Amino acid sequence: MSVRRVAMYHLARRFALPSAQARHRGGSTIAIAQRPSLSPFAYVICTNPRSGSWLLSEGLAATGLAGNPREWLNTLEEQRQRAVWRMHHSSDLGLFEYLKRAREEASTPNGISGIKVHLYQLVDLAQRMAPSLVPRRLSTVDVASTVFANARYIWLTRRDKERQAISLLIASRTNDWWAIDGIASDRQHQAGREPAFDARAIAKMETALRTNDLRWQAIFKDRGIRPLTLYYEELAGEYASNILRALKWLEIPNVETLVVGPPRLNRQSSARNEEWLERYQAFKKTDEGLALTSAPEGDDAMSALHARVSRPLAVVPDAWKAWIAQSKLQNSSSASIVDVLEKNGYARSAAQAEVARAAVNPYLAGATYERRRLGKCASMLRAVDAMSRLDSRNKTIDRRMNLSREEFLESYYAANRPVLIQGLLVDWRAPHLWTPNYLKSVAGDEIIEFMAGRDVDPNCDANAAKHRSESRFADFIDKVYSGKMTNDYYMGASNVFFQKTAGQSLLKDFKPFAEYLHPSSDGRQCFLWFGPAGTVTSLHHDTSNILMAQVRGRKRYRLVPPCQTEYVYHRSGVFSDVDCEHPDYRHYPKFRQAVVTEVVVEPGEVLFMPVGWWHHVRALDVSMTIAFTNFAFPNHFTWEP
Repeated sequence: MSVRRVAMYHLARRFALPSAQARHRGGSTIAIAQRPSLSPFAYVICTNPRSGSWLLSEGLAATGLAGNPREWLNTLEEQRQRAVWRMHHSSDLGLFEYLKRAREEASTPNGISGIKVHLYQLVDLAQRMAPSLVPRRLSTVDVASTVFANARYIWLTRRDKERQAISLLIASRTNDWWAIDGIASDRQHQAGREPAFDARAIAKMETALRTNDLRWQAIFKDRGIRPLTLYYEELAGEYASNILRALKWLEIPNVETLVVGPPRLNRQSSARNEEWLERYQAFKKTDEGLALTSAPEGDDAMSALHARVSRPLAVVPDAWKAWIAQSKLQNSSSASIVDVLEKNGYARSAAQAEVARAAVNPYLAGATYERRRLGKCASMLRAVDAMSRLDSRNKTIDRRMNLSREEFLESYYAANRPVLIQGLLVDWRAPHLWTPNYLKSVAGDEIIEFMAGRDVDPNCDANAAKHRSESRFADFIDKVYSGKMTNDYYMGASNVFFQKTAGQSLLKDFKPFAEYLHPSSDGRQCFLWFGPAGTVTSLHHDTSNILMAQVRGRKRYRLVPPCQTEYVYHRSGVFSDVDCEHPDYRHYPKFRQAVVTEVVVEPGEVLFMPVGWWHHVRALDVSMTIAFTNFAFPNHFTWEP
């Protein structure tokens, strides 16, 4: 096998994803996403600096239908992600894992994901990938053929290379690359540095921009790609029509009625740009200007941009400063912190200076005091955990019948212990009546809220707001009973179905459990969970006690007690980072210490889930669950975010 084929094979292995057919079952994705693909991205915006890529990517992202095509290969973006990863995993984020995370961030609920790439970034990516695969440098064509295999391409270019070169010079010397009202750039503006007119630098940039356009075209020709070609001038002049043109080209359905709002991006060109243009055009008529702009190659400007990516970083950004503070709070040595920063591309002198500043920062001193106070709470939880492991009852979930209110309160509710209660649904009509035809006849025309596009987002539960969708209840019932095993669509607790007119008509088919609950049945404290086999709720805890009555189908629960919160890698909110079904112990080694108890809840059974207990849920069949929170006992608690 040739060296190049070996490289391609290993790249394909590292980027292999489930086929899009398996990931997009909701029927709302574009045609390109319905073919098996190695690409982490559905489409790529190929461009060069100052071609209007911010204008295009912001416009596509604002529709909510075309992913979030940011500059994911930008050093600043990658460094921010690396710092966040370090804070939660205490390990470095590898290039291939970063690209997969970027794809997740770049996706919208319909499965579309996008990225914009400058040519110099593609060259840099090829150089970074080669050492881990084969002892040779991969070409940009090799990278485009693997990292972006089967993706669609948009070529965004600019006709007026003179104005583009002037804009590039000003942006590169001021570090002002874009301006959006109300949004601060994460780049450090070169305050007080007014750029000086430099005709020679502009000429080199113009030649480099023309050359890089030819290089993009060569990549397209080599791969037989016919990209959608957009020009900055038309995009700026006819913004809405060009955004719609790109959406239609991506075959995103029902865009004809979409109203594209005005661009958020502010125009940065000013009278200075026009004054420089006149001076530059005069320079180009001189012998020196003619010589510079007629050069066959124009690498200098792009090489300078690439050098900015490749050289050690001199300024430690806020994301890494937060990691430094975290490391100091964890009593890591200054030397080890500096070593990590240097490994991640920062100049050793800059890293040492930043760590030294952190050591004397009074804010960090206050945080250290607070950490010691909270550390005592953590120590207490560890002690409680150690004691609870001595109790054999904590290794299983009790199954009980005829559980009195007093025993339920003392042995389970007050003791914060889960229990599975049987025989509570014998008087309910719902288990027998709630067939698809019955539900359609009672509430089929009701517009319900559910989560869609879950398959393409590993964090869909934490990102619930991004996946909200609406449908007639009858249409959703048909999807659920289509026979597919999928996690792509799910009616979760936030749907307020029982507060709707048609939903309230179903309240007569069940009643609260008088032994444990207030006799409230107005739908405000009971919630319907409804979805096909294969729906998953990732590992999380609730902020109140819950009774979950299984009306139809089976669900498998995996539970972890709250005293073991330290082991589930809780970042924020109520969700864990750990995939409970396939834990990655390399990144989450402490999860080995968690005691996971598994129980399958059968139709007709009711599971009491105590407040704070971590649980992962998978539906084994088409499943209907009604959850209650209106206990006869106190059930309101204050939680820190």
